[in-house]
Amino acid sequence: MHEKNTAEVQKKIEQFVNEALAFNKKHNIFVRESIKEVYEKDVDDCLPVLQKINDSDKILDLGSGGGFPGIIIAITKPLCEIYLLEKSKKKCYFLNKTIDLLGLKNAKVLNTVISKNNNLGSYTLITARAFSSTTNILELTQKNLDDGGKYVLLKGKKEKITEELATIDTNKYKYEIIKLENKKYERHLLEIRKNE
Repeated sequence: MHEKNTAEVQKKIEQFVNEALAFNKKHNIFVRESIKEVYEKDVDDCLPVLQKINDSDKILDLGSGGGFPGIIIAITKPLCEIYLLEKSKKKCYFLNKTIDLLGLKNAKVLNTVISKNNNLGSYTLITARAFSSTTNILELTQKNLDDGGKYVLLKGKKEKITEELATIDTNKYKYEIIKLENKKYERHLLEIRKNE
């Protein structure tokens, strides 16, 4: 991130958080009470994903919900293309409204449910947070990851991740579980690549 943009990025994230809370009061899109809580549980939780993103990435965010990490990525990585997949019309309305408000030219909402035989195209990076199990994500998106692409999934407890990875085909995929610095919650980043 270029220094001069940092203040602008912070301002947009702030606007996004305020929008989310205001919308939430009427439409209940996520369980959060205060700005502080959204920063702690949502914004900070999404930031580690940013270190895994290249400017040229075309990204699919599965089950974007209230826009974490999709909108955060769109704000902080303006050169990426990001597609926010969400089945709830209400949440898609909020995401589109936020994209317009913040002038995010690099983000597009896909109001759909993902299935194995989807025609959503291919992506260099697929991300998800609290969307589904790892094996299910791999199965649903097997046609959607570019060669040389990767999954970067935001996950919780390590034992749960290990459990989910027990059935993964290690001939086909290699993975790394990265422990995140989080004082309050056990959080990990799971990075998965296809074996070349």
